[in-house]
Amino acid sequence: MSSIGFTVRRKITTTLMRWSSLPRLGRLCTRLAAAFRGPYKDRRVLANLTPNPYISPRAQIHCPHLSVGPHCFIDDDVTIYAHPDGGEVRLGEGVHLYRGTIVEIGCGGSVIIGAHTHIQSHCNVKGFLGSTLIGRNVQVAPHCGFSPYEHGFDDLGAAIRDQEIVSSGDIVLEDNVWLGLHVQLLDGVTIGKGTVVGAGAVVTKSLPPNCVAVGVPARVVRQRGAKRAS
Repeated sequence: MSSIGFTVRRKITTTLMRWSSLPRLGRLCTRLAAAFRGPYKDRRVLANLTPNPYISPRAQIHCPHLSVGPHCFIDDDVTIYAHPDGGEVRLGEGVHLYRGTIVEIGCGGSVIIGAHTHIQSHCNVKGFLGSTLIGRNVQVAPHCGFSPYEHGFDDLGAAIRDQEIVSSGDIVLEDNVWLGLHVQLLDGVTIGKGTVVGAGAVVTKSLPPNCVAVGVPARVVRQRGAKRAS
């Protein structure tokens, strides 16, 4: 494409994104802007053309207490759902939620995600009883799970689904954390600033800052910046 064509296309998509917040025409403008940009991550630029976030018309959002910061990117087939007793979902500036990710809150729990954090496809982020609190510049690989509660199961006379849920506290990810593929985080854990958690780990206890942790359950194998054993 010529530079003139690129400039024209950018002007059109910028205008459409400016109009994306209009009450009646907004969804149509967003669809047209997306069509100009192409598929999947080609559309990320739409979140940066104006302060308006890009929220795909194919996202499913039912959350009365939702706050979406400027330059956020909410992809196709993302679900943000609040039960009637849920708290809030708050997305800081430049947060990206990729397709198939589900954010669900209830029982007073909330999900709060700090600026410029990216959550890749098919993650499941919950806030029930406890909340999930994710810091700034956190990178979350696909298929990670955040569960700040669990079902009670001690009553043998009742189905597990009918027993009350319990929580040991919030899940907290401090700034600049990186989670690999399929990491699962359980209630009451804190991941310290700058920590890396390897693929497939199950985090059952808190991890200190700037470490590398792997395994089931996750354990610290070294500190970031330390020389690896030869």
